[in-house]
Amino acid sequence: MSFQITPPRRRSLEDILNKQERELGIKPLPLEPELLLERITQGGRAGQFLAEAFLSAYRTDRPFQHSLGELTRLDAEAFRLFHEVLHIRHVPGWSDDALYQIEQQIKIIIAEAKS
Repeated sequence: MSFQITPPRRRSLEDILNKQERELGIKPLPLEPELLLERITQGGRAGQFLAEAFLSAYRTDRPFQHSLGELTRLDAEAFRLFHEVLHIRHVPGWSDDALYQIEQQIKIIIAEAKS
């Protein structure tokens, strides 16, 4: 008895995203970094929620310490930004350097808010 093992087919991220969109109707939203930073700078519950969501999504070893039930308290823009944060590594052309720069800006905003 012989077995033929075919190597797994390599699929690009674009192929995976296209399949996901076709089958599930999910299209990743690109991040609006300027708007995200503006909302975080404004502070409040939504700003804190978005800051911590981004930091948790970017640094995979950082837990997100919020209940997803808090989504009901976000306005439409903040909800959309949260959705975008969830997709930061799933949109074509994402850049780790760009995400790192956003992370650093968020850390500065948080530090300034505490002082």
